[in-house]
Amino acid sequence: MLQNYFKIAFRSLWRAKAHSFINVFGLGVGIACCLLIALFVNDELTYDTFHSKADRIYRVYGREDWGEKQQFLYTNTPFPMGPALKENLAEVEMEVRINNIGSQAKVGENQFNETVVVGGRDFFKVFDFETLEGDGNLALAEQTNVVLSERMAKKYFGGANAIDKVISLQLGETFEDFSVKAVAKNPPTNSSIQFDILISDLNLPQLYNAQLLTSSWFNIVPETYVLLREGVSAKMVESKFPAIFKTIIGEEKFEKSKYAPGLQPIKDIHLNTDFPAGIAPVSSAKYSYVLAAIAFLILFVACINFVTLSIGRSMLRAKEVGIRKVVGAIRSQLIIQFVGEGVIVTFIALVVGVGLSFLNLPLFNDLSGKQLLFPFNTFLLTVIGLLLLVIGFVSGSYPAFVLSSFKPITILKGSLRSGSSRQNVRKILVGVQLVLSIFLISSTLLMGKQLSFLQSKNLGFDKEQLAVIQLSVPRTGRLTKKIETGFETAQRFKTELSKFTDIVAMCGSSHDFGTGGWISLGYTDEKKVYRTFNMNVVDADYIPTLKIQLVSGRNFSDANPSDKRRAVIVNEAFVKEYGWSNAIGKKIPGKDFQDHEIIGVVKDFNYASLYTKVQPLVIVEDVAIPFSGIENVNTDASAIPKLIVRLKPGNMGATIEQIKSVWNKISGDEEFAFSFVDQAMARQYRSDQNLGKMVSIATLLAIAIGSLGLYALASLAMQNRIKEVSIRKVMGANEQSLLFLLSKEYVYLIAICLVLSVPITWSLMKNWLSTFEYRVDISPTIFILAGGISLLVALATISFQTLKTVWTNPVNSLKYE
Repeated sequence: MLQNYFKIAFRSLWRAKAHSFINVFGLGVGIACCLLIALFVNDELTYDTFHSKADRIYRVYGREDWGEKQQFLYTNTPFPMGPALKENLAEVEMEVRINNIGSQAKVGENQFNETVVVGGRDFFKVFDFETLEGDGNLALAEQTNVVLSERMAKKYFGGANAIDKVISLQLGETFEDFSVKAVAKNPPTNSSIQFDILISDLNLPQLYNAQLLTSSWFNIVPETYVLLREGVSAKMVESKFPAIFKTIIGEEKFEKSKYAPGLQPIKDIHLNTDFPAGIAPVSSAKYSYVLAAIAFLILFVACINFVTLSIGRSMLRAKEVGIRKVVGAIRSQLIIQFVGEGVIVTFIALVVGVGLSFLNLPLFNDLSGKQLLFPFNTFLLTVIGLLLLVIGFVSGSYPAFVLSSFKPITILKGSLRSGSSRQNVRKILVGVQLVLSIFLISSTLLMGKQLSFLQSKNLGFDKEQLAVIQLSVPRTGRLTKKIETGFETAQRFKTELSKFTDIVAMCGSSHDFGTGGWISLGYTDEKKVYRTFNMNVVDADYIPTLKIQLVSGRNFSDANPSDKRRAVIVNEAFVKEYGWSNAIGKKIPGKDFQDHEIIGVVKDFNYASLYTKVQPLVIVEDVAIPFSGIENVNTDASAIPKLIVRLKPGNMGATIEQIKSVWNKISGDEEFAFSFVDQAMARQYRSDQNLGKMVSIATLLAIAIGSLGLYALASLAMQNRIKEVSIRKVMGANEQSLLFLLSKEYVYLIAICLVLSVPITWSLMKNWLSTFEYRVDISPTIFILAGGISLLVALATISFQTLKTVWTNPVNSLKYE
């Protein structure tokens, strides 16, 4: 019996090859999208779950509330935090502090810019990072030992055994030799903790002063992780924090700051945007939801094709059903038969989908910024099995019940007609397809418009042909000293590079663009109002090099020596924040700032991303001016000075080589690295750009699948109306009127679907656009254009079948009547 079912199913599918191809192709594409996005979502949701003790690992966060506008939440912590928790709480089994430092690494004659991770000695006891060679626990027990990742060991030593090899790392102003005692497997991509060079926290005294390491509770640097003992809850541990920290930092400071540390589960770090990013960036779960919705929409469109085509072909298979019922087939057997056909089509489509997803995984990785693999593990096999069962049964069940419900006597008498209920079901399903297609088209157009706006908006400075070179300064010491040393180095570069004609202008700056937030400073002014502003330390060439517009006052001048110690330039947002009509000659309100004067106001320029509005900004040549009167300092990016160089277009490659030659002359063996400002700023919107690309691809796929479905449905519809068309032609109808007659229902349907899709698109796109401070408007033109595209695609799709029916000779259609 089962063999007979399969035989009939394959014969039926082979007989309708075009429709079978449409179903297989559509479902295959939908399944491929589902598989790829399932890998993405699984990777996001399983971040940090590979640690065997993940349920007991927590990251310590801090919270302070000093009053109005002085609420702080941070996931980096003071250095004393970990040891204090371990010492005062028996519930804490182990603690690990982790922080990254920029360093130079020497291996033989080669020198590299590297990020070194300083980790606690229990690092490998708390976290499950696999070691391929050596013992990580023993390695971190000694100050001069180092653990390398697999990729870093290969970079430094090729295929040779790295154990006991020596590399030199710059800690402070000198290089220290470290012996490789372990090589770890590269950390998984879905790990919040990443490392390539790992050294013990025994090196901290060489990097930071004793006060910062032991008694400074309001300077945050490392991430602190704790491993709680089995059976201990985080809430129970947190309940003991107030008593502990009231004693440690003093009751007065504790009450004044409302100091409130807490514990965040490690598995919660990656997708919880309520907490600021620590060492690793935080991802938004909305991208997983959006991608899952895209996959569902494409698969849904393909399933609609399956159902509508099956219902459409029901008239052609009516006699088969009637004869099989006459010879004894019962309804349940017919249902099994037609559901079986659905499962067979789904299985074939599944094979196609797996192949497509495997082939397109590199492209998907590029779009999603992941490094996903295609493992045939339990998760993937479960997803494949669910897709087969759900799509096969759900998509095949409705047509099966429709086909099996035909009455033999009605079928064999030839009086069976396509019922209005089935026509309505098909129209509803096609309508849903069109609504989804119009929604995707309008969303794609709107996202493209917004992303184009981001690229073309006047930022208030000229970002083209600007190269940024990070200058080398000692890794330890006070920030003010590092900035001072950096500008001395910048001046040496400017002197040497001024000899090259292809360098138009250059300047020194503590911050560049697109690499993180600028230094944010906070203080309480004379009226007891808490104020915040951002700051950048520059030289006198900064404003002309970036072509920033001065709206009043003047720029810094090397001819005026007092500018370096007392001149300040602010932006329009700063002037507006303080309610001034004219800022020239004024001072930053606050009793503790050293002597200074505002000499100029620049037009607001977007030094941060367009997700946020321009904040008040202070530009100085002497960092001591703003630092002298502030209470809080916060920065997401290094304030170590950079050299910003404006290059003449046309010969940029040769100019970069000239800069590199000067770098080698001044910085010696240190690795030369540069970036372009326009590329760095574009990277700020990479996730939205990738989302836009994915929606565009989804739109094309949905249109392609929907168009194939419309084509097949049009062919079935025309077969049912060919005699009607022939009679109308005999009665004198011309081709234009017939074409309008056969196409008008699709035009009406698209118009209705356009109206239905507008509120959906408006709501979702308004929510997406709200993430940008600067954004385009949602105009009716977008929806008119989307509807027009859908109409053209639909008419182009059905026109061939429609015209074929119109051009049919009536004699051939009516000769048997």
